[in-house]
Amino acid sequence: MLLKGIKGLIFKNKRGGPILEEILLIGVAILIFTIIFGITMSLIDWSQVSFENLFG
Repeated sequence: MLLKGIKGLIFKNKRGGPILEEILLIGVAILIFTIIFGITMSLIDWSQVSFENLFG
């Protein structure tokens, strides 16, 4: 009975509300934007350093 109660708590089919879903979507969008922005800025920084080394 105790094991059945614990399984019921862990595997309960709860669906998040629309507010929670929007918060998660915004979080994922911010994470993706940060990754893309970081990669872009590192490529720009790398290209500036290599151009300075070529023409410096």
